[in-house]
Amino acid sequence: MLIGVDARDLAPGHGGGEELYLRNVLKTIRTLQSAIRFLIITTPANHDSFDGWERLCIDEGAQTFRERLRRRKCPIAQPAQEAGVDALFMAVDRASSKGAAPLILYALELIRWEIAFKRMGWLQKTRLNRMAQTCLNAAAIIAPSEFIQHRLLRLFGVPLDKVTVAPLGVRDTFGQPQPCIVERPYLLFVGTTRPTKNIRRFRKALYRLRDEIAHTLVVVGRAGEAEPKEWGSRVVRIEQCPEAQLAGLYQHCDLFVCPSVYEGSGVTVLEAMRAGARVTAGRVGGIPEVAGDVPTYFNPESVDSMVGVIRRALNEKEDEREQRKRTAQNRAAQFTWEKCAERTLAAFRRVRVGV
Repeated sequence: MLIGVDARDLAPGHGGGEELYLRNVLKTIRTLQSAIRFLIITTPANHDSFDGWERLCIDEGAQTFRERLRRRKCPIAQPAQEAGVDALFMAVDRASSKGAAPLILYALELIRWEIAFKRMGWLQKTRLNRMAQTCLNAAAIIAPSEFIQHRLLRLFGVPLDKVTVAPLGVRDTFGQPQPCIVERPYLLFVGTTRPTKNIRRFRKALYRLRDEIAHTLVVVGRAGEAEPKEWGSRVVRIEQCPEAQLAGLYQHCDLFVCPSVYEGSGVTVLEAMRAGARVTAGRVGGIPEVAGDVPTYFNPESVDSMVGVIRRALNEKEDEREQRKRTAQNRAAQFTWEKCAERTLAAFRRVRVGV
């Protein structure tokens, strides 16, 4: 079975949820099931980063106007069909009902569609209806949490039994001792600075605590739309970080804070737990599913709530902190890429048996 994987939007080396998911799950599936082959569909910008895989590079900039016009509904459908793929594996956001190959979709988060659903103008309704049809026509859909599974039902009317829930995994690197690359003490935030990451309220909370704590804030991740023009003093900004160094940052922080108002998978919370970090987070999206009662939760829309929880977590007694650390590591160790890959394979088999 040859599966075409749409990797055109992955920026090599920048990490992020989608790249983390695709690279880990495809690598694991390749070791578990040799009968499945992957054709990675790339662009000139990221083609070399998939060295060692079967690849198909699509340079849309080099296409003629007529070719772009013919392929605008699904630019990879025809090249994938010509390459003989049995199915296309791609993100919901990039999916189209046009194309001969069956679609296997994954939805790590749905914030774009949540916004469209709330606005519900004529244009948004048209897009939602079109995406609903694409999802209903897909052979299978994969979600990282039951939260996303139920949002697919709410937004697009996708039956629950059509969605395979495959929680993301955490690599063993995060549980292995790693050195610290910054000066302690510090608080840690990991993620692209998008509006849903709630950076503005988080900074307000830290400003309120500035005279109580001596901690630096370490921010790891790509700059997004909500990136401040200036972070000010007592902030270390790291855009790219190798996995071992990231694990070390989790392990040596006094507190990991996930202030998001929306999280599809909660994977950074899982990484922090696997590393034994003390975790605080908003009780939103898929976080409670994977983290359970390990984090101390706050209301991410309330600066007062955030301030109180951060203060309480930093003042926690050592024996309580150690107990939380053991509980967190044991729970996070249950989330592996092997389990994620096995559930993803179950979705792939729907194409083979025509379910």
